[in-house]
Formats: sequence, C-alpha cells, structure tokens
Amino acid sequence: MKVILISSIVPGNAGGGRLVLYHHFKDASAIELLVVCDGPVPGFNHKVLKHGVSSRIFKRVAKTFLRRWALDCQEYFLPCKPGRVAQICREFKPDVIMTVAHGNLWRLALGEARSSRVPLVTLFQDWWPDLSGTHEMLRPLLDKQFRALHQNSAVSLCVCEGMLTALGPHPRAEVLYPTPGGSAPSISQAKREPTVSEQLKVIYTGNLGDYGGMIQTALEAMKEHPRIRLEAIGGNPAWPAPFRKEMQERGLWHDFVPQEKLGVWLATADAFLVAMRFEPQLRRFMETSFPSKITHYAQFHKPIVIWGPEYCSAIQWARRGDRALCITDNDPIALKAALEKLAGSPAWQASLTERAKQAAQTELNPERLQRQFLGSLQNVKGRPNKQLSRSISTT
Repeated sequence: MKVILISSIVPGNAGGGRLVLYHHFKDASAIELLVVCDGPVPGFNHKVLKHGVSSRIFKRVAKTFLRRWALDCQEYFLPCKPGRVAQICREFKPDVIMTVAHGNLWRLALGEARSSRVPLVTLFQDWWPDLSGTHEMLRPLLDKQFRALHQNSAVSLCVCEGMLTALGPHPRAEVLYPTPGGSAPSISQAKREPTVSEQLKVIYTGNLGDYGGMIQTALEAMKEHPRIRLEAIGGNPAWPAPFRKEMQERGLWHDFVPQEKLGVWLATADAFLVAMRFEPQLRRFMETSFPSKITHYAQFHKPIVIWGPEYCSAIQWARRGDRALCITDNDPIALKAALEKLAGSPAWQASLTERAKQAAQTELNPERLQRQFLGSLQNVKGRPNKQLSRSISTT
C-alpha cells in the first residue's frame, strides 16, 4: 500500500507526535511511504517543499514583535504552490493521503485529496488552533476549519475520547492512543516488590518547559521526604539557577538521559508521575490531548500517578477502571499526601501495578495499536471520501 504523508509533523526519533509517527512507520513493511514536508526527514523517503516568498517573509516577521500578525497570515496563505504537491502525487500514485492536524501543511493534504479523490486519513494529536499562537479573535474561525478537516477526512484518528467529542460525530472516527516510544525491559528486570521499608521512587519524564512550574513545586515539597523520592528527567526547565543546582546535586533532576539508557532508568521506579495543567484557559487543550508517556509507562507494569484537573483526558482515562492514582488538587501538598498513602500501602501499589499491566496488555498494547493504525489505512484504500467539500479555504 502506497501512503503519502503531507504534514508539518513528520516521523522522527524524538518526542511527541514525531515519535508516534516514527514508531508507526519505521517497521511497517506493508507500507511504501513518501513524506512530503518542508524539511529533511532522515531515514524516510521524502520530498522537501520549497516555501514561497510570502511564507518566507512571514517566518522572518514571526521572529519580531509582529509575531502574532505573521502567525495570523500563515493560517491563510499556503506555504508553497499546491501544484508542486499535485505533481508529487501524480508521480507517486498514492492509495492513501495522510496528514497530521498541526501546522499548515494539512491544508495542502486536504486540497490534494479533493482534487485527486484519494482518501484522506487525518491524525488529530492536539487542538492546533489553541497552539497556533494567533490572535484570539481568529480562534473561532480556526476552530471551525479544524472541525471541517475532521468532517472532510475519510478517517479521523483521534488521540483520546476528549478529542473525538470536541470534534463532533464522524462515521469513520476512532480513538487511537499514542504508540509507546522506546521499549520496556523484561518484567523480571523491572519488577520491584512493594515495600514500606524503602523510599517510594517516583519518576517524571518529559516536558519541563510547559510543566516545569508544576514539577518544581512538587520537587520542593518532597525533596526532604524520608519515604518519597521524586525524580524528574527533562531538559531546560525555567527554574531559578540555585534550584536547578540543588536538584542536580541531590540527584533529583537529570537534564538528559540517552534514549538507550532511559528504559533501564525507568525500570528502577516504583511509580510514574503524569502531570496536566490546571489553568482554566488551557482546559480545552487538557481535554483533547493525551500524554504519550502514559502508554510508555504502562509497559513497565508499575503504578501510574496522574496529577491534573478532573476534566483532563488523562484523569478521565484513569477513572474508567481505577487505572491510576488520581490527584485533582493543584496543591503539591495534596500530591505529597497521596504519595505518602501509596508508599504506606504495598497492597495499593500491587493493585495499581495490576491495572497498569492490564492497560499495557489491552488498549495500550503496542502491537494492538499498530494493527489498529494499519487497519485504518488499509480499510480506507480505494474508498474516496464523498464528504469532501469546499468548506475550508486552502488558497
């Protein structure tokens, strides 16, 4: 099956959506993939689109005090001529066009799907209008276009139930959780029997840019705790220099762990922490995004601890079947109190361990997620979406 991915998000052995695509496509022998984007994609067959003059100007202006105005313009001008994409598609003859609803290249994918009548599969990983950096006055229109992309796709792959609900009904929409990145060691290597005589080692990995403030308050609250050891792994947190130095000296913050060593490091944890932000203005983003680290953590069969608002996707996922320890109070003291209870209850640790194991063997199983992904592409092959309309401007 020939798939052309026209997208601002491309496969890459890095974090976030790039890593999800990397794991979907790296060993997919049944797929002949061509990536069409605006930069190199090492390890994958690809074509690089040359940005037009207006797009290059907007990119420069976006680095000035006129940044928001430039970002507004980028949402209404295609980065390159659609004719170049059409030429690539004519030569490649794809069975399926795929895109990620992020950035502005999805507009080129939609336009080509319209003209060629090749089915379009769209991956919705986050609510792009809220990340676009544009002026608030444009958000309602961007929301409308975002939902129209959903309706004009032959298949919509939504990262969580919250995303599917926010986008609205679609005859071929389904939830596809992020495919786990990396690999967990064998369970015999990762297993540590719950005990009350040692410190409970809790590890957080990932984004310390957006979540640095939350993790800082948690580290501050627990840095002297005799029975809880919270460690964070992530680069460039916006922390005061003295705090960064203190956390490094205590061994509680590690700015970088090589990918090949990360699995072994995570195997030393007794539990894993997932954080989602509480600010009211971020509510929709928290409802419609799903932390890929949850699927990764589950593979280790260790308790998962989620610290976030009740409405966030991670908490909603955990509530179905008591899959994780949930803390919905943004006060780090509430997090500390919950971890103290967990540290003092080997039975509770064992129960949450079993819940993580069940998730890893069912809906968060990597092989199952990959079969679902490949099936969504295969099932739509040769079935152009008759819903395609002119409801989104791509000029």
